[in-house]
Amino acid sequence: MNPYLYVDFRRCTGCFACETACENAHGSASRVYLAFARGLPTPLMCRHCENSPCAAVCPEQALVRHESDGVVALKNRCTRCGWCAVACPFGVLTVTPFGLEGLLKCDLCHSRRKDGKRPACVLTCPTSAITDDPPSALKQRRQSQTLPIVANTEATGTGPRLGALSLRKPTARFHRNTK
Repeated sequence: MNPYLYVDFRRCTGCFACETACENAHGSASRVYLAFARGLPTPLMCRHCENSPCAAVCPEQALVRHESDGVVALKNRCTRCGWCAVACPFGVLTVTPFGLEGLLKCDLCHSRRKDGKRPACVLTCPTSAITDDPPSALKQRRQSQTLPIVANTEATGTGPRLGALSLRKPTARFHRNTK
């Protein structure tokens, strides 16, 4: 299976199924966060960057990069200093207080993948906004859509392992209820 996920922001309906599936799969807080940008839902999770700023600043080397698993947290090394959360350009790492789980970040459902299963958020998403399809299938999917482009993160220099299709033509509009 692929050591990365792809998110098509145009397909997300904001149903929170990804967050719920993640919570259930891990038995604790979700590692997927549904944010709203300009009123549109945006699932956020660790992007497993090739040049991971979080791993670079960790004084205990508790975050390491594996080609097959992305950025992996070594919980026995983590001192919960929080530098990784500060360094993450996407704001998706959470450091919990002592007595709780520690560092929370998307691990691409490592335990599920070991058993040959797909990540919980991928299986649960009703619109296939989150997928772990192979690059060839994603290329075919992008070519069949109108004006899709991959989000450019060259400015951060992180080289994301999570691709993101841009919002050129939103398929749904969400309005905040002000009453």
